[in-house]
Amino acid sequence: MTFASIASGTTIGAAALAIGALAALHVLRPDIPPSRTMISQYALGRHGWVMALCFGAFAAASACVLAALVQYPLSLLGRIGLAFLLVAAIGLAMASRFPMDAVSTPRERRSFSGRMHAVSFVMGVPAQILAVLLLSLGLGSSRAQLPLFGLAATVWLSLAATITIMVMVGPGKQPDPNGPERFLGLPNRLFMVAYGAWLIVVVWPMAR
Repeated sequence: MTFASIASGTTIGAAALAIGALAALHVLRPDIPPSRTMISQYALGRHGWVMALCFGAFAAASACVLAALVQYPLSLLGRIGLAFLLVAAIGLAMASRFPMDAVSTPRERRSFSGRMHAVSFVMGVPAQILAVLLLSLGLGSSRAQLPLFGLAATVWLSLAATITIMVMVGPGKQPDPNGPERFLGLPNRLFMVAYGAWLIVVVWPMAR
């Protein structure tokens, strides 16, 4: 077995673990409505370690894709994509280590962990969307482009939907149980699942 095949196999295992952990949290925490909440809220409370495992596994899968492709003949876009993938892995690892504060926590009373979780979001999410796009383009005909671009498009559209809902809800606006915030959690979950699937598809040819 080559180093690339080992890294690819580890990617698939870690990404599958991350998606599985996220799915398990929907059973373990029925008190958290999936359609209304971001997945980071699973880090609070009794089963918070499962959310930490989920983010950590996503971080490991991202790092293993980087390891599998670092010696691969990539275009300039692909190399830039690898750099963003490294930033994404760091951001996801930070999200695993630093859980968010409760949503009701005032800004001035945020903990160090909560502030670092916000930093992980600002680092990780832009890096994820740029990595999936640039690597999908940079790999060219060397991978199955249609699945890669389809998953990359899903990642981008999911984030766009999340941002649109957050802007519509916005600070200073009165909460509306029947408003757009009731759908906030759905694109957030789709974003992470599509990202995990994209990681698997990228390395699949090297893992076989």
